Amino acid sequence: MSKFENNLWTQLERDHAPALLQSVATQRRLRTRRWVGAAASVVVVGATAVIAPVYFGGTPPAYAVVDNPDGSVTLTVREVQRFQEATGKLRERGITAIAVPLRRDCAQRESTLQEPLDAVEFDLKPGAFNIKISPGNIPANATVVLATDESRGESWIIAGGVYPSDQLPACLLDRGR
Repeated sequence: MSKFENNLWTQLERDHAPALLQSVATQRRLRTRRWVGAAASVVVVGATAVIAPVYFGGTPPAYAVVDNPDGSVTLTVREVQRFQEATGKLRERGITAIAVPLRRDCAQRESTLQEPLDAVEFDLKPGAFNIKISPGNIPANATVVLATDESRGESWIIAGGVYPSDQLPACLLDRGR
């Protein structure tokens, strides 16, 4: 380079270098802020995706056993395939209960059935059924027998009653078919 070009370059550096350095630093700060903002957004969206289903309820449980203030217990079942497991939760609460299949070819033993009107109440709702059991109304040496037919898909049939513990049925008769 010639002396003129060197002087011109030196003059440009002196006059414009601080502004250029300031501009480059500002651009770096803005770029860093954008990345930090984007990373924060990703963290917020991820946390929302994890927390929202828990906060807003998500999928209801397959069954629930609730102790009522009057001493009764309500069994709510939303998945009939988990019926056996749900009656196990009743046994954990001290209610002798079993689940048996509901079949059309079941040999009926009318003499052993005791009317469950005051011990067991059924409430079938769309998507779930509630069974309210009053333990104080179950006679000594008796067992709550609950039955359902899992093969019907969405249409559930629930049956049950209170039977003497020494005469428990292997199945209950499906009168609905």
